[in-house]
Amino acid sequence: MACADCFTGTLRGDLTPSGHETTIHSLPTYIASPPDGITPLGIVVILSDAFGYQLLNTRVLADAYARRVPCTVYVPDFMAGHSPPTSFMTRSEYVPPEADFFPVKMAKRAGRMLATVPALGSFLVRNRESVVTPRVQAFMKAVRSSEDPEHPGEGKVPRVGIAGFCWGGGYTVRLTHDREENKVVCADGVERHVVDCAFTAHPTWVDIPADVEAVMRPLSVANGEDDKWMGTEKWEKLKGILARKNEEAGEEVHESVEYKGAKHGFAVRGDRGDPLQRERGERSEDQAVEWFRRYFRV
Repeated sequence: MACADCFTGTLRGDLTPSGHETTIHSLPTYIASPPDGITPLGIVVILSDAFGYQLLNTRVLADAYARRVPCTVYVPDFMAGHSPPTSFMTRSEYVPPEADFFPVKMAKRAGRMLATVPALGSFLVRNRESVVTPRVQAFMKAVRSSEDPEHPGEGKVPRVGIAGFCWGGGYTVRLTHDREENKVVCADGVERHVVDCAFTAHPTWVDIPADVEAVMRPLSVANGEDDKWMGTEKWEKLKGILARKNEEAGEEVHESVEYKGAKHGFAVRGDRGDPLQRERGERSEDQAVEWFRRYFRV
């Protein structure tokens, strides 16, 4: 299940998205591109957190990837319009245990939490795995099997990476599995895996250890020390499995990075006014950028 922090965070107001929205492979999609004159190294598909593809935070992060990798970034609406409103970030606001609790304050907090229940229930039902998985797989196959947009008419295959956050993390991890549904015949007639590499930050909906044991494509994971969904036990299992896979491969095919003091959601919805949370978010962005550069340049 999700944790309370899956629906909290800080809405960014310091940047305006520079990309545009259109429909790609049947889904409304936000597209971010590198600056004019810069050739993208590949395509990154972002599987958003619970707030969906329209969240400003996610769109400016897509812009950053596009500029820094550089790459073309797609942020599709895998939720088909059924994501909770950003007002959830304040209505389900987390209160630390050491806070000064008063009866009135508690009553107001309970009221805010109860107000989220109907929308949260709708979100979970409409976006259940059996509905979303085929949608994600179809989109990824369409991206991978299409010609590299930078080389039209040449039958070249694009480099494709994925970045999943919170809700999108579980789908990201499972897209790295060696399954028939994760393969497609590409523009050059060769069957390939739908992704070259994957990055995920504070993933949820991951079966640990099973989903991690099945990872076959290069995976980079970023997680906060204070992540309430992952917890210490799950995190240690995940790190151990990926470390063993690296040892068996004889090289660092996967990586797991823990950010001290960071909370669940820090890579997308962290408080930019908090120097620690801001720095942790920026470092996780660096981690993703370096990972995509590494595998897009192979």
